[in-house]
Amino acid sequence: MYSELLPSLTKLVPGLVGEIVDSVRAAIPDYDRPQGSPYNEVIRSGVERNVLGFVAGLADPAQPHDRRNELCRKLGAFEAMEGRPLAVLQSAYRIGAQLAWSRIRDVLSGQELSAAAVSALAASLFRYMDDAAELSREGYDQVKGAEHEKREAARRLLLRDLVRGPDTDCAAVATLHPAADWAAPDQVTLVALPTGAPVVRPLLDPDLLLDLHDPEPYLLVPGPLTEPRRTMLESALADSRAAVGLTVPLARAADSLRWARQVLALVADGVLDDGTLTLCEDHLVSTWLLADGPLMDQIAQRRLAFLTGVEERRRPWLTDTLRAWLRTRGPAARMSDDLGLHVQTVRYRMRVLEGILREDLTEPDNRFATETALRALWLRGRAGGPGGPSPAGP
Repeated sequence: MYSELLPSLTKLVPGLVGEIVDSVRAAIPDYDRPQGSPYNEVIRSGVERNVLGFVAGLADPAQPHDRRNELCRKLGAFEAMEGRPLAVLQSAYRIGAQLAWSRIRDVLSGQELSAAAVSALAASLFRYMDDAAELSREGYDQVKGAEHEKREAARRLLLRDLVRGPDTDCAAVATLHPAADWAAPDQVTLVALPTGAPVVRPLLDPDLLLDLHDPEPYLLVPGPLTEPRRTMLESALADSRAAVGLTVPLARAADSLRWARQVLALVADGVLDDGTLTLCEDHLVSTWLLADGPLMDQIAQRRLAFLTGVEERRRPWLTDTLRAWLRTRGPAARMSDDLGLHVQTVRYRMRVLEGILREDLTEPDNRFATETALRALWLRGRAGGPGGPSPAGP
C-alpha cells in the first residue's frame, strides 16, 4: 500500500532521528546530556532503531523486529537502573511519535492517498510506538523485579567482603552470598571512582561488581583490564575520571583497590596527569614513593638536612644539580645538556655538593635514599606543592 512512499520516508530518516533527539533533550531535562556523550548516544541509538524499524515494517509487514524489541527492553532497563519513573521514557516515546507523524504528513502532502490509507498509516505508527513503550515496560519491570534487587544487593555485599582485607578466604565468602550468582575469577582488577561519579550502568559488562553506595565508590573487573574492557569503562564513565589498580589474585582484591584509590588521590592533587582512566601500572614508582606522605617527609628531612646549612637562594639549583647527577651519574658534559647550563657551571655546582655531602654521594644506601626523597619532592611540586622543581639558578 505504501511502496511509493518508501523512498521519501527513507530519505527522511537521518534528519528525523536528529530532530527527535533534539526535541526529547529539550523537553526532558533528564535526557539533556552533551552531544556525543555515551548517554546521548544511547538515546540516539534508541530513536534510530525505532524509526528504521517502522520504515522497514512498511516495506515488509512480516519482517521481525528482534533488534528493535531488544533495544526497547534495554531502554526500559536503563530507566530502572537510573532510578527514574517509566513515565519519563514514555513521554519521550510520545514526543517521537508526534514529531514523526508531523514529518510523515509533510511527505504525504505530495502524494495521492485516500483518507482511509492516511488514517491507517497514522494508526500503524502510533500502534508501533505503543508496542515499543510496552517492550520498555518489560525491561523496566525486569530490572525492578525482586529477583534483580536481591541479586544486586547480594553482589554488593559480596564485593564489600572481597575487599575487606588481605588474604580473603574467597571460597568462604562466595558461599555466604549464593544469591549473587557470580562466577569467581582467578584474578581481578579494581577501579576507584570519585564520589558522585556519573556511571551509565547499562554500558557496563554484566559480570562487573560495583558499589556506588560507598563514600568512595568502586567497581571490580574480573580478570585483567583488556582493551575491550577499557573501552567499555571509558564509555560507561561518561568522561569522568577513574583510577585502575593492578590485576591481582582475587584474595588480594583489597590491595588493588587501595592502590587504585591512591592513584585517584594523586590525580586529584595534580601529581599525576588527569584522564578518563589512569592506570596504576603506569605509575608504580610514583605511587610507591607517595603512598606514605608523613614517612616520606621524615626521609626527606634526614636525607636533605644538608640544605639547612645552605643559603636559601642556592637551595633550588643545588637540588636541581643533585637530581641531575643522581639521575644520570654522567660526566659534567652530559649534565650540562640535561640542565641547560654551561659545563663549568655544572662542575662548580658539583664541587659545592661534594664539599657538603662528602661520602653521602658514594655510599649506595644514602645515595638511593636521597634520590627517592628528591623524586618525591619533585612529584609533589608538579601539583604546585612545596619542594617542586625550580628554575636553574646561577
